[in-house]
Amino acid sequence: MRRLFALLVVVSALAFVPVASATTTVGGTVTVDDGSADGATVEVVPLSEQRQRADDAVTTTVEDSSFSVDAPDAPAYAVRVEHGGTTHYEVLQNRTQVEFELSERFAGRVVDDDGEAEPGAVVELIDENEYVVGTRRTNETGAFAFGPLESDETYELRTTVGNAAYRRTIDPSTTRNVTVTALQPTNDTSVLGVANRTPTGHVVQIVPPGNESDAPSVIETIAFENPSDRPFVGTVTIGTPADASAYAAMVDGSGAEYRQTEAGVELNVSVPANGSTQVGAAYDLTGTQFRKEIRRDTTSLAVVLQGYDPSRVSHSANLRVGSAPIPLLTTNESLDAGATISADVAGARRTTAESTAGTNSETGAVETSSSGSGSIPAFPGVPILAGIFGTVFVGLGAYRLTRPEP
Repeated sequence: MRRLFALLVVVSALAFVPVASATTTVGGTVTVDDGSADGATVEVVPLSEQRQRADDAVTTTVEDSSFSVDAPDAPAYAVRVEHGGTTHYEVLQNRTQVEFELSERFAGRVVDDDGEAEPGAVVELIDENEYVVGTRRTNETGAFAFGPLESDETYELRTTVGNAAYRRTIDPSTTRNVTVTALQPTNDTSVLGVANRTPTGHVVQIVPPGNESDAPSVIETIAFENPSDRPFVGTVTIGTPADASAYAAMVDGSGAEYRQTEAGVELNVSVPANGSTQVGAAYDLTGTQFRKEIRRDTTSLAVVLQGYDPSRVSHSANLRVGSAPIPLLTTNESLDAGATISADVAGARRTTAESTAGTNSETGAVETSSSGSGSIPAFPGVPILAGIFGTVFVGLGAYRLTRPEP
């Protein structure tokens, strides 16, 4: 008995002995023209292969223009450097060293149609990886400035005046001054189109119910593009099947108020000049068939069949089974406004053993959970909507949604 007690004591003690985890040294240099980055904060975030946070971040500071820190082993790292009121990012894949050369600056003004200053306007600078480098608010003369910035980076300047957004592409190595003219927004929906993106600007995801019902739910997202020099501020409609019952909507990843009309789900949106906005709606069907009329010309469209076998889905002739890492149908060619697409999932549901429901790092399928009514959760459903342009696109990313070459 004493031996058993002693063994238990030893085992219990071992349980509290810290285990050293493997680490990798991540380092680099930060140089600043006409200045020094010494003392600047550096944060290193371990990332998974899917570019998600994989472990706790570690921090250090720049000394003599360089830094070095031991970070948990990971497939990739995001390095963030804060200096001079701006933040700079670099994602390291298959490497552990990075160089930041901060040598560029630019200034600008935000003015209205008449050239008058727009004080208090919010101005953001976004890098090529969609990270926010810095945020400014214009002064009484409408002026703002950014710097020092990376010498080999092209940025997007995003300005908000009232409830309208404006965007400009900036190369600080060639642009020293910029004027953003905040033209009056338009509410004419004819200026909007479906973004011609890779892999696609229009995704429909059909999700099986979590009960004995055969009627699926649908999560639909569209990227609306505004190529004009005036922002759009008004309402857009996501067309839905006649039997659809909407229960959630989003605009650019955030929950949004909506109105269900005979035409579909109507939302208030702002689409920047020379920019785009993602909108989405989630709705239940009453039967197994998804059928709707396309409201705008679309170069490509994907129907993601989560939990269904595409080979057993009856669909319209303008769709075909796609050879992608996730089960889907895609368009044979561009669709004109007024075209009808359909997919009947009756008898196509996968068995439990072959189901792809839930988040899967290989397929990129989006995890959903169903409510008792047969729908995925009625709000908060926004993470699921936003996930269409994230995790589902992991599976779509390497797949070109266009007509195959003959």
